[in-house]
Amino acid sequence: MIVQEEWVSIRTTPDVVERHLTQPALMVRWRSPLIQLDPIEGELMALESTHDLRILPLGMVSSNYKVIERDDQHILMNIKGVWEGQELWRWFVDGPRVVVQNRVEYEVNNQGLRFLVLGLGRFIADLDMRVQLFRLRELIEGPPAFRYTETRGPQKINVED
Repeated sequence: MIVQEEWVSIRTTPDVVERHLTQPALMVRWRSPLIQLDPIEGELMALESTHDLRILPLGMVSSNYKVIERDDQHILMNIKGVWEGQELWRWFVDGPRVVVQNRVEYEVNNQGLRFLVLGLGRFIADLDMRVQLFRLRELIEGPPAFRYTETRGPQKINVED
């Protein structure tokens, strides 16, 4: 089993995270341009909906993702096709922030493709997952210069006459 997992902490509320993870107009703003996600049955990310996920650099290689669990704190999808397994999106409150987890567990049965995935493909996928979560945080919180943190902000500068 191949497992890839990334986390990000975002200063926001759970409903904002859920909206960004499920609304197509928001998803296209943070999802990887290397991935195409097309609805096959049902609304995107709705319970029991099915989507075709295609990795564009690999051309016609794709798998179907079916949402098997969905609530206000997670989305779990079964994956069937060239790669098979599960993908989990989970979010939960941690103080003033929301932690977002993206975990994918899968197998690649085609030995030639498995060799590629375990080599360079896995490295690229890990990086791509990190970049997606970084872009999700940027979209919700804004660029670093505009973020509020306890350690940054207005400072008092004493000027002596």
